[in-house]
Formats: sequence, C-alpha cells, structure tokens
Amino acid sequence: MNTIPKLLSKTKLIKGYRCLKCIYLTIHRPELEAPITPETQALFDQGNEVGAKAREYFPNGILVDNKPWDFSGAIERTRKLLASNTPVIYEAAFEHMGCYTRPDVIQYSPESKRWKIFEVKSTTKVKPEHYDDIGLQAWIIANGGLPIEQINLVHLNAECRYPDLSNLFTIVDVTQEIRDRYFTIKPKLAEIFSAIRQSNIPDIDIGEYCLTPTKCGFKDYCWQKIPTMSVFNLPGIRNRKWDFYNDGTIKLDDPRLSDLNDIQERVVTCFKTGERFVDYDAIRIGISEWKYPLIFLDFETINPAIPRYDGIGPYQHVAFQFSAHIWKSPDSAITHKEYLHEKADDPRPTLITALLDACGESGSIVAYYSKFEAGQIKALADYSTEHREALLKLRDRLVDPLTIIREAIYDNAFAGSFSLKKVAPALLGSKHSYENMDIADGSAAQRAFEELISPNTSNSRKRFLKNALLEYCKKDTLVMVELVTWLMVYSSRVI
Repeated sequence: MNTIPKLLSKTKLIKGYRCLKCIYLTIHRPELEAPITPETQALFDQGNEVGAKAREYFPNGILVDNKPWDFSGAIERTRKLLASNTPVIYEAAFEHMGCYTRPDVIQYSPESKRWKIFEVKSTTKVKPEHYDDIGLQAWIIANGGLPIEQINLVHLNAECRYPDLSNLFTIVDVTQEIRDRYFTIKPKLAEIFSAIRQSNIPDIDIGEYCLTPTKCGFKDYCWQKIPTMSVFNLPGIRNRKWDFYNDGTIKLDDPRLSDLNDIQERVVTCFKTGERFVDYDAIRIGISEWKYPLIFLDFETINPAIPRYDGIGPYQHVAFQFSAHIWKSPDSAITHKEYLHEKADDPRPTLITALLDACGESGSIVAYYSKFEAGQIKALADYSTEHREALLKLRDRLVDPLTIIREAIYDNAFAGSFSLKKVAPALLGSKHSYENMDIADGSAAQRAFEELISPNTSNSRKRFLKNALLEYCKKDTLVMVELVTWLMVYSSRVI
C-alpha cells in the first residue's frame, strides 16, 4: 500500500467525487490505470491552450509558473504575490487540510477587498461536474485564507465567430450555486480520505460513473468480470444497459433479455447462433436507386476549440482533406482524386474547387455515415456564396451504405458496432483492417494535420505526415468501394 501524499491535488480529489475506488487505485495502485492515449493528451493540450488564451481576457496578471509537481514552491510563490498586492494571478496555488488547488485566474476586487475566482473550462456550456470541481476549489481557497467575493466558471462561447474573438468566453457567476452546496464539501472530503486510508480496495461496483463524464482510466481493471460481448455492446441500448446489469442480466444469451428493438434482437440472435445475418432483399432495395457514376467520398476535418478561420466558432468542423474514388460505370476502371491542404491558412477556398471537380455534376455520392459529409458540404456552402448552389447539389446526391448495412447485415465481428473500421474487416477480411497504419483514425488525422501545418515541423516530418494523411483518407474511400462491391454481389443473389 502506497503512502498517501501530504497534499492531494484537486484533480485527484475529484476522482473521489466520481468514485472512491477510483481515487484509491489512483493513489495505491496507479500501475492499473490505462496509459494516457494520444487522443486524451490532445484534449489535455487543448484545455491548456484554452486556459492560456483566457488569461488574455484578464490582463496584467502574473503567472505562477512552477512545475505541476512543485506544490510547495507554487504555494510560496503565491504567498509572495499576494503579499505584494498583485491584482491578478494566474495559476495561484492554495492548500488546506491536505487538499491542493490552482485556480486559473484570481482577481482582486478593491471595492470589497476580496477576490474573484475564475475557473476556465474548454466546453461551450457549464456542465454538472463543473460545480463539484469549482466548489472544491473555492473551499480549499477560502479555508486557505483568501477571502472570496465571487466564484465564476468561464467557458467558450458557442456564438463567437472568428475573427472577432472579443466574445470568445462566457463568464457565469456560480457563487450562489456553490454556497448552496458548500456544506456538502467537507463531509465528502472526509469520506474520500477515509477511503484512501483503508487497507483494502473499496468494494464498489461498476456504474455509469465509469463512463461519464469521460471513460475512467481503471475501467479495464474494474470491468474484468464483464464478458467481451455483453448488454453493454448492444447498439442504441443507452441507459437501459444499467437496468439490465442491475438485474443481473449481462450476457447476451441470458433468457431474461427482452424488449429489444430489431437490431438489438439481431445482435443477440447472431451471438447465440454464431451465424451472420444477411437480408438480401433489403440490400437489393437499398442500392437500387444509386446511379452511376458512383463517387465514394470521405472528408477529414479539424474542429479546434479556439476558432481560426472566418465565420467559424469553437469546435466547428472545417474540412482540410478529402478522398474520392470515382466509378463511372459497372465496366469502367475506378479512378481516384484527392485533396490535402498543407498550409496554415483557410483550407476551404481551394478544397471547394477540388471537391466540385472530383464529384462532377451527376451520379450518387457514396459516404459512410453520410450525415457527417452532408454537414460538411452544407458548411462549405454556407461559407462560399460563389459555389453555394453547386455544393448543395452535391449534398442532394448523397447515399449511405451504413443505412443498408445496419438494416440488412450483422456479423459477430462487428461487436455491436456499425463503424466502418469494424464492418470492413469483418465482411472483407483482415487486409481491410486499419491496424498498423501510421494514421488509423480521424483523431490521429487531426493531430497529424496540426503538426503538418506547424512552422516547427521539419520538412522530412511534413513529408511523412502528408503521405500518412493521404494514405489514411484514401483507405476510407477504397474500403467503401470494396464494401459496395460486396453489397452488389450479395444483392444479385437469388434466394
């Protein structure tokens, strides 16, 4: 059993709000926690970027720039800044009864001779978990000796549009909400410290807190008793999975599993029989209205928290790349067109021209989960007055193999998912898997693009990233070609 640190950060303590078992494992069995993924690290980096940007809206402050692990140094630095009457401090450090926190901004109010707290969140609204977070923070600060006038949550403003970032942030006064729940904080901390001082892991069952607001790093450890395929894999099951679990209905062959929709019933039946489900008539009907040429289209996008292109708000997607495989007629060879933006400027003007050229003016545009492509085309049309009409015509031509597969096919290798990355290798074979690719998913593509356009990236690295991005996007549309070919073969079967 590890020794409990003299100070526990707010980040660790909030794990105790989530689950006492989580914070116990964090302190005593950290080796059981899943390593931070590149995607999670990117979210951390994004949060840091938003926090740094927020400081610009509270000017003339001083940053307590001690390293995150230098608790005592940061506390001493904060004390000196407070003693010297510094009016705005970024990342000040406070502690009380073994609890430690660093608010994003504190600001002195000369009128009241007290302080305002501003905690920055990289969301576009206040979320329920934010109240526990800033409530704990305010409790530590107030008991640490700083008189508080006001407690504020600062989040990104969904209505903000680049280039005017004057309203990038929304400030929400949550002082009263925190005061209303203030009496609950000390008992909760007592519960947390009692749990982490015990010799055994708290006997706490899995629950919704394992998955929200984010996936817990100890999920794999705590969920060992859950089968690889269970009620948690049923598509569209949502919160009903917890009703089943709490009743002891976990396995897909449990006879008590009932009141399922058609697709969920299909998943259960295939699990029991081990056989693939195929509805040949549904496939035939689904593709009967598709028209040549078939243009297989896929976009890659970025959605930065802090907008950087004209008319774009926080987290709005902007396409920077597409791949298009073009099948003019049943007997023709398939050709390929693509576009990848390689500079830091707005990718939309040149991408739109290339997109319209690739898609032509006739035929069905095949996109897996076409709702996303439809949204991106609409966004491009809203941006470009010149090409608006032509772009909206592209959207009207979209067809979606996902709709057919969800309705007509299920294979146990889908594992309850209808994503292209599950469906393709299951139906077409392992050579269509995305494993071992340099870029294997959309999140990795976003990170690669950011690195590609960075002035700090070497030319050799840029060449590698460019090739990897092109290969990944091309893979998506080529897999769709093979998948649709597979569907056509099955649609021609006579049963």
